[in-house]
Amino acid sequence: MIVENIILESAASELAQKLPSLKKHNYDTIDKLMRGIANKHKITGKALHNLFLHKYKKTPDDWIKGKLDEEDEEKVDFDNLPVMQKFISWTADKINLENIPKFEWSYDTKDAQINHHTGRHAEGSNEVWVYVRNRNLVDIMRTVFHELVHCRQGELDMIQPGDSYPGSPIEMEADMMAGKYMKIFGKMHPEIFQ
Repeated sequence: MIVENIILESAASELAQKLPSLKKHNYDTIDKLMRGIANKHKITGKALHNLFLHKYKKTPDDWIKGKLDEEDEEKVDFDNLPVMQKFISWTADKINLENIPKFEWSYDTKDAQINHHTGRHAEGSNEVWVYVRNRNLVDIMRTVFHELVHCRQGELDMIQPGDSYPGSPIEMEADMMAGKYMKIFGKMHPEIFQ
């Protein structure tokens, strides 16, 4: 009986794990996912629904809506955050950056994990990608500074193909400058330490 409960509970856990990855969260997509998981675990859709309700105290529909609402509440519009605007301008001035890139503030944990990074700037691009989920503002700013240094290095033709490996001279320069200047900016703006 205990083994059977663990196996059945794993069906509910699998549903909870897969629900957030659905592109749409309407009845049809949730139902299709549930039918697939129920078939895999050799139980009925109704049994899976009841297991999920027992384990998570909400129906799958209500549970995922709550999760999505939490994510929306978590999202911050960094483009309109006055201290971030001030920081980007201040950084551009400190490193003599000619063109400030456009920023993409990402909550995509999978991208960060798969590519092992919290920031990215492709040489020749006018965009910087920064992972922001569950990170302190000062840590996000450090990543922003690091990536803006890479933008300046690009303006100065300092980056050659293959130069961006851990510990490379351009990476060490970006890390060193970000560390130094974050301390300076942090003294002027202690509110960035949360």
